[in-house]
Formats: sequence, structure tokens, C-alpha cells
Amino acid sequence: MKVFNHHISQRSIVFGLSLFLLVFSMSAQSERLARANNNGNDKVKVEVYPNPTSDYLNIDLSDLKLQKPKIEIRSIVGTPMRINLEKNGRDKYKIDVQSFARGYYLVLVMDDRSKFQQTVRFSKK
Repeated sequence: MKVFNHHISQRSIVFGLSLFLLVFSMSAQSERLARANNNGNDKVKVEVYPNPTSDYLNIDLSDLKLQKPKIEIRSIVGTPMRINLEKNGRDKYKIDVQSFARGYYLVLVMDDRSKFQQTVRFSKK
């Protein structure tokens, strides 16, 4: 039985590393897409603040020309988090993260119409 548990442990490590590499590559790809969508000008970026946060996370998309943005939050290992997205002005949003465990999370912003995609990491303290 110990050998079986050892294999599960190794599989968990391999899965965790694979997931980390996937998230890392998604982040790199989203940066390339952001630069491509901005025609080589200054990097267009999603503003996420305060970072680190303990209560609320603000997301500012006002520098972007997104038609129908979709916002998701995932744990650092890729698990989707349940969120209540509040509109907080034009192209600005607020998310309550008080119930999240301490750690790192990813904000994914996508817009299918303009093919924009960007991932920003934040810390919940």
C-alpha cells in the first residue's frame, strides 16, 4: 500500500507542475496577444488593485477597448473561483475576495470579439 500512496504523491506533484506550466504559458500567451492587439505600442494592460488585498479587488479595464469582456478568477492551480462581479463605473469592476484563502490567484480577462486575453496575478493576504 505504501508504494501505491507513493505513486499518488508523485502523480500529484507531476500534475501540480504540469498545471503550473500551463498557467505560466497561458500568461505568456496573453501578454503576446495584448501586445499584438495594441499594434506594438505601449503594452495595454489590465489594472488590478490593491495588490496584495484582503477584502476587495478592483479591476480597471478603462485603458482597453473591449466590447464584451469576460472576467474570471482562478486559484494558482487553475481552479475556477466563485465570484460576484460588481460594476464600479465604466469599465471598472469590484470583486469581494474576503472568503478566499490566503495565497495567489489569477484574474483572467477575455474578449472574444477583439480576441483580447490577459492574465494578471494577485495575492490574497
